[in-house]
Amino acid sequence: MTTPRWRSGPLGPDLILDRFSCGRPELDYWLRHHAWRSNRQGSARTYVWSDHDVVVAYYAIAPTMVQRAGLPRSASGGLSDVPAYLLARLALDQGLQTQGYGGFLLLDAIESICAAARIGGGRLIVADPIDQAAASFYEHFGFGRITGGRRMFLRVAAAQVLLDSD
Repeated sequence: MTTPRWRSGPLGPDLILDRFSCGRPELDYWLRHHAWRSNRQGSARTYVWSDHDVVVAYYAIAPTMVQRAGLPRSASGGLSDVPAYLLARLALDQGLQTQGYGGFLLLDAIESICAAARIGGGRLIVADPIDQAAASFYEHFGFGRITGGRRMFLRVAAAQVLLDSD
């Protein structure tokens, strides 16, 4: 899904993280100080775009469960606890922002999540937007809001349709 300009793949030991700056210090810090630990612990997997081993974008995904409360029935499928994947982080270096690459990065993340769902199941993709601009970004790609909070969701089946139409 990604543009051929960057290599997309899992976080690796030879990648340069300290040049990454997305304009949100908490996201920069997480990449430098928590991504490796999350990978080692198995709590999340981080994937990056790199240019000559310099990270220019990243996302992290983790399995999760979502309570049915606040979800439409079509999203929950009648389940009380809905298996899902959390798009825990999504960040693009400032030099690449406002050029449409964020959408490509999101599609890359969705492609990884859909592949995981084909293997291990999962009904939803959820995200916790960091601010209103991020929420609008997710809405543009079909994410809906879960009633009563900031969490947003997209059904995996709808995500696959989104990928197939691209």
